[in-house]
Amino acid sequence: MSQRTVLQLGGLHWATSAHAIESTLTRRHGVEAIEANAANQTATVTYDPGVTSVAELAGWVRDCGYHCSGRSVPDHMCEPMGEPSTGDAAHPDPHSRQARQPSTHSPHEMMGHGGHAGMSMDDMVRDMRNRFLVALAFTAGITLWSPMGRDMLGFDAPTPFGLRDDVFALLLSLPVVFHAAWIFFDGAWRALRNRTLDMMVLVAVAVGAGWLYSVGVTVTGGGEVFYEAAAMLTTFVLLGHWFEMRARGGANDAIRALMDLAPPRATVLRGDEEVEIPTAEVVVGDLVLIRPGGKVPVDGTVQDGISEVDESMVTGESMPVGKSPGAEVIGASINTTGTLRVRATKVGSDTALAQIVALVQEAQNSKAPGQR
Repeated sequence: MSQRTVLQLGGLHWATSAHAIESTLTRRHGVEAIEANAANQTATVTYDPGVTSVAELAGWVRDCGYHCSGRSVPDHMCEPMGEPSTGDAAHPDPHSRQARQPSTHSPHEMMGHGGHAGMSMDDMVRDMRNRFLVALAFTAGITLWSPMGRDMLGFDAPTPFGLRDDVFALLLSLPVVFHAAWIFFDGAWRALRNRTLDMMVLVAVAVGAGWLYSVGVTVTGGGEVFYEAAAMLTTFVLLGHWFEMRARGGANDAIRALMDLAPPRATVLRGDEEVEIPTAEVVVGDLVLIRPGGKVPVDGTVQDGISEVDESMVTGESMPVGKSPGAEVIGASINTTGTLRVRATKVGSDTALAQIVALVQEAQNSKAPGQR
């Protein structure tokens, strides 16, 4: 039976980078469908769990040259690399704790911020802005001492150090090509390695061809060069990419706010003792203690206590809902008046909140028929 999961990706520098992952994974045995979204850095994959696994899917993504931290659910909701729970595995014995392996991913990687060598989304936006500013500053100098600056702008200042205009432009172009534009060459190499052609290849070819031709002309004695064209192209593309990264950060912030509704820790009862553990370690059958003002960590059934629970952030219900023994409670809702003892019935990726997050991500990743 097919299963669907949302993978958290990183390193998709351009919208067309998603095509490289889609085309590569589609060829893998056991993958039935995949829709990747570069803006959200996620991919919805339909696969046969009898043939492949989430860990293997993540490995294939990394083989493409991109980052993948596993399933796109925060570590306080479920294991990042864990498979969706099914069958008996979804209902373990409450007295036999399942050993959980600690995550080897940093918090930023857990949220899929591996696009720039593990940077956070804010750092990625800042890095793109800095690349643009570097390109803009050096492009201005290249343009002024180019035929365009001389003829169209009337700039007639002598070239510094007595260099020829093309030699000076070559020196100014080095930071543009080998720093600001390097992400395009890196992305083009990844795309070609996976036998795909995308926007990164187009930009890299355009910038690289113009720059290499100009270097050849400069080395052989001078002539008409195109340093300003390569630098301007780099600058304008980086400007667009910077704006795209800012929009991407806004989309990720919305998903992250939804994920963060779940509390990171829960208080469970071990006999007569109260033990505070990470929400990720709560298993089905645990008895969870929820005091007034506390958040419900997982879905469950009230075993003892009477209270009112604010479920507005999950269901939209404006008024608190009365809860008594036998009533169902939803993870991420807020207990308001009394103390409740709740028996966990759904944990991790099975909770209502995790399902909502998954549905939102799948909707964002889905494509209109004309885009398929």
